[in-house]
Amino acid sequence: MVVVVVVAGALLAAACGPDGSQEVLTRVGGPSRATSTTSTTGTTVAVPPPTTVPEPAPPPATSTTMAGSGPGVDDPGATPPAPADAGPLRVTEVARGLDTVWAMAFDPEGRLWFTERGGRLTRLGAPARQVGGVVEEGEGGLMGLEIDDRGRVFVMYTSATDNRVVRLEPDDSQTVLVEGMARASIHNGGVLRFGADGGLYAATGDAARPELATDRASRNGKVLRLDPDGGDVQVFSSGHRNVQGLCTAADGRLLATEHGPDRGDEVNVLRAGFDGGWPAAVGNGIRNYTPTIAPAGCAVYDRDLIASWRGSMFFTTLKGRDLRRLTFGADGSVTGEEILFDGEFGRLRAVAVAPDGSLYLATSNRDGRGSPAAGDDRILRVAPG
Repeated sequence: MVVVVVVAGALLAAACGPDGSQEVLTRVGGPSRATSTTSTTGTTVAVPPPTTVPEPAPPPATSTTMAGSGPGVDDPGATPPAPADAGPLRVTEVARGLDTVWAMAFDPEGRLWFTERGGRLTRLGAPARQVGGVVEEGEGGLMGLEIDDRGRVFVMYTSATDNRVVRLEPDDSQTVLVEGMARASIHNGGVLRFGADGGLYAATGDAARPELATDRASRNGKVLRLDPDGGDVQVFSSGHRNVQGLCTAADGRLLATEHGPDRGDEVNVLRAGFDGGWPAAVGNGIRNYTPTIAPAGCAVYDRDLIASWRGSMFFTTLKGRDLRRLTFGADGSVTGEEILFDGEFGRLRAVAVAPDGSLYLATSNRDGRGSPAAGDDRILRVAPG
């Protein structure tokens, strides 16, 4: 696989760099991967080849674990077959100069929208809109974003008193769908996703209070199912530490990514009544990661532009600083994993599939834990080269 990155000529106007500089990156990858090189204004820097799981913390150790025969099992000796190669890819920078992009969504007209944690909601190419009531503190702020087939916009954010999910109305007012979830500087959850049943699913974190995940009186540490028209709130699943990604497979399964503590990051299939096991247990997913990689946003590829990707689950990683692609068998088990862009763009937060079949990624290098490069944070478009 050959990947070429170029800076698009028409970037988001408010986010373009003042010097008009361009960055071109060429990376050789695929089954027999060679050392990468990054070229920026004539300087060449070696980049580790994307063949292994990155080492998130000392002592160094290569993680090649795959889910074993049952939930919560990691098999360090397993080497799953690599998914089919998508061929040459081109990565284009479409927006830069952003600050902690948290979520992305496409509206019915195929236009990209995104949130920034400080409270800005933007449609690509249009002026940013400040969402009222957002308070950014630690990991809290403007987080999840979803848009329904009627063009209605839903967001999840941290206020001065709680975490809440609202529908944004055309007159800038807000219709609150659920409120009162405990807020904290960490573990706010925050992701939104429409399910195959038309419900709006919202993931809440445990707000650094693990006992809330099993407390039936609390909506923290849960995945909630909301009526997008308002009025009905149900606890769909519980026992969660900090779900950071929700996505829907073609067969209607609701997939989730979740942060473990110092071990046991998870990819899960959620069903009504599901118990994630936190805080008594971690690493109960269909795919688990130790050392942790901090999996974040996810999307299931449901287009035909890249046929070998169809049905795959993509998810970004913050600590791992890469994009992962999982493939599934007929029984829903994980059959393969591919690692893309290993360390090349830093921390990656969000991923979305565009109507044309391209893939959009958002960096998260300005979130307080990253090392921002020139132009960060950025939104990148991945398409066949």
